[in-house]
Amino acid sequence: MRGSLKFLRYAIIGGIFIIPFLALVVSDKMFFPFITGKNFSFRIITEIIFGLWLILIVFDKDYRPRKDFWKNKIVLSLTLFTLFVFLSALFGVNFYRSFWSNYERMEGVLAYLHLFALFLVATSVMGNLKNEIFWKILFNISLGVSIIVGIYGLLQLSGKLEIHQGSTRLDATLGNASYLAIYAAFHFFIALFLFFKTKKWYRWFYPPVALLNIFILYFTATRGTILGVLGAIILAFFLGAFLGESKKIKIYSLSFLLLIIFAVFGFFLLKNSSFVQKSPVLSRFSSISFSETTTQSRLIIWKMSLKGFKERPIFGWGPENYNLVFNKYYDPRLWRQEPWFDRAHNVFLDKLTQNGIFGLLSYLCIFFFSIYYLWFPSKNRKFSKGEAIIFTSLLFAYFFHNIFVFDNIISLILFYFVIAYLTVRVFFWERRGIEENTKNDKKRNIDNLRGAQLAYVFWVFIIGVFLVYYINVPAIKASRDVITALTFSAQRNYEDALKKFHDAIERNSFGSGEAREQLVSFAINVLSAPGVSNELKQKIYDFASSEMKRQIDSSPTDIRYMLFLASLYDRAQNYDAAIELLERAIKISPNKQQLYFELGSAYLSKGDYKNATRVLKTAFELDPEFLEARKIYAAALIFSQEFDAADEIMKDYGGTAFPDERFLLAYMTVKRYDKAISVWERLIEQNPNNFQYYINGAVIYLDMGDREKAVWALEKAIEINPSFKTQGEYYINEIKAGRNP
Repeated sequence: MRGSLKFLRYAIIGGIFIIPFLALVVSDKMFFPFITGKNFSFRIITEIIFGLWLILIVFDKDYRPRKDFWKNKIVLSLTLFTLFVFLSALFGVNFYRSFWSNYERMEGVLAYLHLFALFLVATSVMGNLKNEIFWKILFNISLGVSIIVGIYGLLQLSGKLEIHQGSTRLDATLGNASYLAIYAAFHFFIALFLFFKTKKWYRWFYPPVALLNIFILYFTATRGTILGVLGAIILAFFLGAFLGESKKIKIYSLSFLLLIIFAVFGFFLLKNSSFVQKSPVLSRFSSISFSETTTQSRLIIWKMSLKGFKERPIFGWGPENYNLVFNKYYDPRLWRQEPWFDRAHNVFLDKLTQNGIFGLLSYLCIFFFSIYYLWFPSKNRKFSKGEAIIFTSLLFAYFFHNIFVFDNIISLILFYFVIAYLTVRVFFWERRGIEENTKNDKKRNIDNLRGAQLAYVFWVFIIGVFLVYYINVPAIKASRDVITALTFSAQRNYEDALKKFHDAIERNSFGSGEAREQLVSFAINVLSAPGVSNELKQKIYDFASSEMKRQIDSSPTDIRYMLFLASLYDRAQNYDAAIELLERAIKISPNKQQLYFELGSAYLSKGDYKNATRVLKTAFELDPEFLEARKIYAAALIFSQEFDAADEIMKDYGGTAFPDERFLLAYMTVKRYDKAISVWERLIEQNPNNFQYYINGAVIYLDMGDREKAVWALEKAIEINPSFKTQGEYYINEIKAGRNP
């Protein structure tokens, strides 16, 4: 039996040691490859080691959490936070989404339950050992993985590997610069901790690793994280200057503190220099101001978040429901940013709006009590000042990062590992030590409970296998189905693509919503694709529209799904259905210009220019600084033949002779060729090699009766696109013969 228990313990520890490698997982055959592979792997590993732990604790009570364990303030805070996450989902707007999340985020209640399970297992199994060796191994493994991630980032920097976001900001195997930034920040401090903790020669392995992570962090150009780490370093030297364990440490700390302060001051003096402005990273910092677009947008979003909190202050809207807050309280000035936000880009406001006031307070308590235990030792509990400074600085950097960004599974795992380690130091090793049962006690427990224990193990195994499958396998298969469907679609194999979308949805996983989104996009493309039978188009349209209706029924306040379906209706020329759905969406999100654009487009397509003008005027008036809204409204006025009003709207931009294809189409539709030709000439000035523009010009000139210029426009089109020669010459001959082709 002892051998079996030892195997269980080391199997659990081995599973924990695998988790740092998840930072390297990229699943190209799954939807959101940088997110899904890591999360599914984490969930499966955690479920397995949690099941093994449930078996271990029935045989050896040393690995069970004791009653006083739950009184530890870090444990209590984390437990309450997890409870409030669940309660916020239970009393929130959409429990299913709150519990399961989606492929893009994969957080929700399920993620936090897994993280809490990892915390319990790590503190119980790795806290019940006689030394720190397993924690040191874990942190060293994580540092080793960070070296691999760092090398990947260096290869991106050198151009040997592509940056996945398509910019100059490194993202390595995390797929997002901000995710990589906080990953590097954690490992910078972990490397420093191990350097000061280790007394042997190999401690000098850690400074280069710390520098590598700082280097990678810098080239992520993630301002919030870099400022957080810079502030943490300043805090560390400040604490060292006043609380250092020796006079030498205090002097060094004060010297470096002053050096950093002078460096920061110097940067502000030189922020407009060519050196700073030419740097992709430094220029991002020099542009920080309250008037900057990103800053303004964040402040607007944060105000919207507070409105959402005021509506549901106790338990919030539920995890993964921030998008509903964003849509309901949407500020029209946000047109400068992307139209869909599912995070406040501030973790604390996310907790406040999604989990309510108690969710936020319990989350803040995790930070507070972690720092409390670091700095306020008791008789049997003490951290060195060096340890306290490093971990306080790490928590400060992470806290500051969370003000401007949002979490991902890797940063959450690292955070939970850190607080698990602090809990172990506080509760197990330095507070109560290790308690071991006698051999007789263990033998008596096994002898007396053998039958019950075997039944318990059997049911843990059965339930565990079921949960591992139910939680993960259908969603994994659905994700792969969607990728396969998109591949078939790109190959114009529409029948097989439709079948794969059907398979993905029928798996009834949390991925069905995203499968339906992709299905609708697929259907929209097929409806306009040449060479596809009407029968197949109808089949795809019917399936896509019915499935998106089901999605809307399950999420009746999510306007994103309504917009998808309305776009499909519009493409299928089912304008009345699109109009009805968009008007319903506008009642939910009355300030979102995109909804008005789609509604106005549906009215225009229907030929109802009066209502189109009315709707698009509303979109324009929401924020007159939005040039796109101004142009769309002006185009609607042209369709309504309110030409003077259209020119008045565009007077600051030279009137409706503005180079915009919508103005060209509108004037051609109402046969105002004099106006159309003015727009056309401006378009040609901007893009003299646009083949389609010359085709449009030929049509305009022909309708104006200027056959000579129509021929000239067609000759230019042939010159630009020689493959058009046969057809173009036919048109030219027809025009010269006095006929209109």
